[in-house]
Amino acid sequence: MFLHRSVTHSEHIDMFYKWITKCVLFLTLIYLMHTDAENDFRAVEGETVSLPCHSPPNDSVQVNVEWTKHNASSTSICKWTINNNSEFITGACIPRFKLNKKSFILSIENVQLSDSGTYSCKITRLIPPPSIDNTTNVTLRVEARPHLQTLNSSNDSCIHLLCSMEGLTSELVNFTWSRDGHGSLHPFTSNATNSELRLCKPDWSDGDTVTCYASYSSTRTQRSIQLTTQKDSYRDVQLLIISCSAAAGLILCILLIAVICKCRKRKENGSIVFTNKVYENFSFAMSRPNTLSNDKPQTEECIYEN
Repeated sequence: MFLHRSVTHSEHIDMFYKWITKCVLFLTLIYLMHTDAENDFRAVEGETVSLPCHSPPNDSVQVNVEWTKHNASSTSICKWTINNNSEFITGACIPRFKLNKKSFILSIENVQLSDSGTYSCKITRLIPPPSIDNTTNVTLRVEARPHLQTLNSSNDSCIHLLCSMEGLTSELVNFTWSRDGHGSLHPFTSNATNSELRLCKPDWSDGDTVTCYASYSSTRTQRSIQLTTQKDSYRDVQLLIISCSAAAGLILCILLIAVICKCRKRKENGSIVFTNKVYENFSFAMSRPNTLSNDKPQTEECIYEN
């Protein structure tokens, strides 16, 4: 035998409230997930990233646009005043940051780990009044990229590579190596912040591409390098030094020849030119024992110059 119990009015109300509460929680969760996905941006160190900003009202004639980064002390990134009718635009951005004057998108070139944080875009409509503010908040997370460099090796047939992560203090990094995009290479040494790889021929050839992968906190970044023999590298350096020395020697020879020619020309222009002179009937006064010569008048002197 089954007993049938009627539901009271209060129980109906309780069930309705529970259903409303579940719907509100579900919609709130969906909204938060959508908002976080929309305003959360990720970029790898060294890339260019663009952060969006909401557009002002359609009837806006003149607006102020200001991008600010919020950290311990808020920093103004870009600040512009834009008039759509007169095309009056004035403002500035700090280095590596650029503002699109139409969409107000902020572009960050060569993004660094220090660029991570929360940014806000504030648009203030000035004309027509009244003044209206619209603010957009976005979050930027910059993922570190490994630094890959070649170390000196005493053996010309061997390559010594160092892959390291900078800017990560508390993260445990897992390093892996590959050649030409496939195959796994065993590192020589590896720890939480760097990994070393040593390859000797015939395990590698000129032109091979070795890639270092760094994984941390569900993030994986990479950096690659193309292998060349050290002899070729030294040969290129020596060729560059010889070329520079030859160019410097040629320039010095040209300067020396120019100085010598200039000195010769100056010497020729500064020489003394003597004119021919003819002296006639010119008698030089000389002391003679004959005293009669003192009573005679001196002869006239005539000088002709040719």
